[in-house]
Amino acid sequence: MNYLAHLYLSGKSKDVMVGNFIADVIKGRQIEQYSGEVLYGIRLHRVIDQFIDTHPIAAKSRARFYPVYHHYSGVVNDMVYDHLLAQNWNHYSDEPLWKYSIYCYAVLLSRWFSLPVAVRSFLPNVVLNRRLTEYAKISGLMDSLKVMSRSTSLPDHSEELEKILSLHYDEFKSEFRAFFGEMIAEVERFKASYQESSKDL
Repeated sequence: MNYLAHLYLSGKSKDVMVGNFIADVIKGRQIEQYSGEVLYGIRLHRVIDQFIDTHPIAAKSRARFYPVYHHYSGVVNDMVYDHLLAQNWNHYSDEPLWKYSIYCYAVLLSRWFSLPVAVRSFLPNVVLNRRLTEYAKISGLMDSLKVMSRSTSLPDHSEELEKILSLHYDEFKSEFRAFFGEMIAEVERFKASYQESSKDL
């Protein structure tokens, strides 16, 4: 899952959204700096990542990218799943995606000075390029991947990716909807378990 799905799965809590958004750059004992709902958001992010990395439906989707992207196939699949969430947003929320995206940007920017430096280095591009809404378009998905290929070691295989999506789009869509329903249920289970364990602290 990429930015949009992680934020959506955070629910309405601003602190959980922030924790979920920054989780990838929190390494080792850095997590000890956080508490409360921000800490929960970080842990939730890792539960989401673990779930998609080990789920057979996601593995089926991911396998179509492997011949082109190899060990980056999971990264590409995460972004394709964000595209499919954006495309089918009305199945999961009564709030328009454009309005939800503005709320997310406002929440993250309001916490600017408490965000890790690594997050501050890319957040402006996410906001200025309207990444959350642009995911809904194939062109927006491609732009996101090209940005990543320029700033990371992710290879740029845009033409091959477009062919894969064109050939298997309906299959990806069906797999995403089945997977995401289970993902939502997993998040609810984790939330209940986390709340229960917090009572004992």
